[in-house]
This record gives sequence, C-alpha cells and structure tokens, in this order.
Amino acid sequence: MASTKERLAALRSYLETLSADKTTFIVEGGREFYTDKDPVTYLLEHGAYTPDGRRIVLYPHPVEGVDALSLSFYQLIDEAIEAGKLELPEPGSDEL
Repeated sequence: MASTKERLAALRSYLETLSADKTTFIVEGGREFYTDKDPVTYLLEHGAYTPDGRRIVLYPHPVEGVDALSLSFYQLIDEAIEAGKLELPEPGSDEL
C-alpha cells in the first residue's frame, strides 16, 4: 500500500493538472491532455495532435444552456478537431 507521502504527492500532481487556466483536450484512448494555450491557438499551431503525436478527439464543452455565439465557437473547435487542423479563411470585406 502506498505511503501517505506517496498518496499526497500523487494528489498534488493531479491537482496541478486541474488548473483553471489550462485547456483540456481528450485524446484517443480517453486520456486528458492539458495545454496552456486556448483551444483555437493550440489547434492553429499544432492541429489536432499532441506534441508526442497522440490524436486529439474531443474538446469537452457544455452543450446545453449555451448562447448561440458560444455554441458557434464550440462547433468551430469540434469541426477543426474532426478535420485534424484549424484553418481560418482569409479576412475579406464587402466591396465599397
């Protein structure tokens, strides 16, 4: 059986991963992957892959009680994960 010190160390390690300023993705196999970057920045820079090559399969987010703008944002992230990368279109404007 693990000693109290070992159990506390494991708990501290786990609590560090729950930091509110980190983005959580789920990778193949169901494990969590954490990054300091927001989901859009991470997907733009790295695509739907972790630094060690694991495939990101999900960005956990609420689906009920979400305003339309937030829902659209989450859908953008979901589509990028499904496609394997996030590509934003070139900005454009209407003709004057």
